[in-house]
Amino acid sequence: MKFTFSMKNNKTFRYVLKKGEYCSKKYITVHMSKDINKHNKHYNHLGICVSKTNGNSVKRNKLKRWVREAYKVEELDLKHGYNIIVLIKKNVKVEDLNYFAVLDELKICFRRLNLYEKSC
Repeated sequence: MKFTFSMKNNKTFRYVLKKGEYCSKKYITVHMSKDINKHNKHYNHLGICVSKTNGNSVKRNKLKRWVREAYKVEELDLKHGYNIIVLIKKNVKVEDLNYFAVLDELKICFRRLNLYEKSC
């Protein structure tokens, strides 16, 4: 990912989940907030959360790879300077989902949260 770093700080996760805006769809929920660090206004931070109830580690990693790849496709059209967290809902199984469903829901959530640079 060209303009995105992985979100690793638990304090930032909690801040975005508590204070940020969110959009929820059938399979995913996207939370976002402005980056509180002023020196990172040219980059986004992405966090992906998948629960253990979604399956074993292979299935959870597959879901994370799908989200990461869908984000990469949309990354160049997004605004910079945001913290973004993508939560996969607990009742979602890999067998019920595919990459294109994740991509479609991510696009809808980004549009609703006004994360696109230009209107699509």
